[in-house]
Amino acid sequence: MPRTPRLPRNTARPHITVESLHRILRILRVATSTLDPKVLFRNVVDAIQREFPRLFHVSIFLAFKGPNVFVPMAMAGESPEIFVDKYPDGYTQNLEMGLLGQAWKTKRTYLSNDVLADSNYHCAVYPVTHSELCVPIKVEDEIVGVMNLESKRRNAFQPEDVEFFEILADQLGNAVHNSIVHDQLKSRGDQVSVLTNAAAAGENTLRDICDSLALPVLKVDSDDRVAFANRAAREILGAEKTEMDGMWFLDLLDADSRGRWETVRKASPPEKQDLRLALGLRGRALNCTWQAFPVHEGEAPLPFLLKRLD
Repeated sequence: MPRTPRLPRNTARPHITVESLHRILRILRVATSTLDPKVLFRNVVDAIQREFPRLFHVSIFLAFKGPNVFVPMAMAGESPEIFVDKYPDGYTQNLEMGLLGQAWKTKRTYLSNDVLADSNYHCAVYPVTHSELCVPIKVEDEIVGVMNLESKRRNAFQPEDVEFFEILADQLGNAVHNSIVHDQLKSRGDQVSVLTNAAAAGENTLRDICDSLALPVLKVDSDDRVAFANRAAREILGAEKTEMDGMWFLDLLDADSRGRWETVRKASPPEKQDLRLALGLRGRALNCTWQAFPVHEGEAPLPFLLKRLD
């Protein structure tokens, strides 16, 4: 078995360049421009992707000790719709699984420059990954999450890359701490803190991923109310950002579409189906074929995620 590739704690590191410091400052400027955790994580992964276009996937996972899972808070890069197609009910990963789990357990950066030769590697989505770097994010000496960076090339990460992302993760921890305080103070009554509740974090991430897709996507709750509509769907229907949230889905459908939707609802067990639905809002129409994914969040009736196919 090949030796597990990682960066030893006492490895000598190269001196970080001025350009690297400027890169870190540019990313941190984005991170510290908001206290909203949803915006913070989204902005950070987008900024990293801009600074490092050779990385095809960048994500930040938070660790939730109660359910013992990682939840992706934001991701940037190629084909985010793969996550929606493969995990319509949201993705979680056991805290001890994969390279993320190695970074979590050891509380140290984990580098694999050849994941296919690494016995700890867990392929959740992208089979084209060949190098992966997982850097813990610490808040007051506690690991609260992991920054995950992936490349299609073997040996993609050099010591200076490891140093760069470790410095960035250390500084990002301060921004995360501020967001945790802000998020908890903002949570009142039945509101749920995104950074301290795994279910809320998963729903937040699913919304963000769907919003980045060019194709219209909607989530319909178990009671047939619209949970959310992504940006592409809202633009076609002329809706504001949260205007469709809570609307009766049947009120958006014509008579024929209601019948087709009821057929999907009555299927037992619920299953993925393709169907044609015509949605309308204030005279604007979205008439197309949709793929309906049941979202397994509990007992039937289940929510559904709808993604346009044509």
